[in-house]
Amino acid sequence: MRLSRALPQGHLSGQDTVGDLPAVQNGASKPTIQYGSEPVSWFQKKIRGSTMSLNDHMSKEMNELNLIRCKHIPKRPGCDWHDLPDERILMDAGTQVKLSTGQVVDLIPWCLPNTAKRHDQWKGLYGRLDWEGNFPTSVTDPQPMGKVGMCFHPEQDRIITVRECARSQGFPDSYRFAGNIQCKHRQIGNAVPPPLAYALGRKLKEAIGAER
Repeated sequence: MRLSRALPQGHLSGQDTVGDLPAVQNGASKPTIQYGSEPVSWFQKKIRGSTMSLNDHMSKEMNELNLIRCKHIPKRPGCDWHDLPDERILMDAGTQVKLSTGQVVDLIPWCLPNTAKRHDQWKGLYGRLDWEGNFPTSVTDPQPMGKVGMCFHPEQDRIITVRECARSQGFPDSYRFAGNIQCKHRQIGNAVPPPLAYALGRKLKEAIGAER
């Protein structure tokens, strides 16, 4: 992929960026899978390049409680923990659901309502990405209670994958990340986005050339 042609050409939405990637489950761990569909946007075509198989489309596994909460977050733009029903989890028969440990749980994390006023209402925690919006700032450890809590897929009940995070930063699909899933996310979160690095380098080259 030539970065000179991969720089943003207007607004890039979440759908434009990762909408062609196949559905995976919470905790998906296969290092390589098939795309399963053709690219749609110019960005998807450019970011794929000549890559035939999809690498690192892996999702951090949430614990049982967070997965239940994720499933109760409505699949609408901007939804986060504020949209969780204020009730204990109920089965169809009306009885309380217990985790595999035997613990009865509340959907809304107890600490959030009690401290919301001091922390801008904890906006975005347990949040879903917006297909028509932008990706949030890339972090080294995407999690629903993290600094950037908006880490749930717009339509699927899971945390966004390594490859989705990589695409949001402009890494071509051919780029492979080393280590386990935590290491891969850390590499992406700490990296300078390749298109930005290219643009800065080009301007620096022009500035040096102008001084000669």
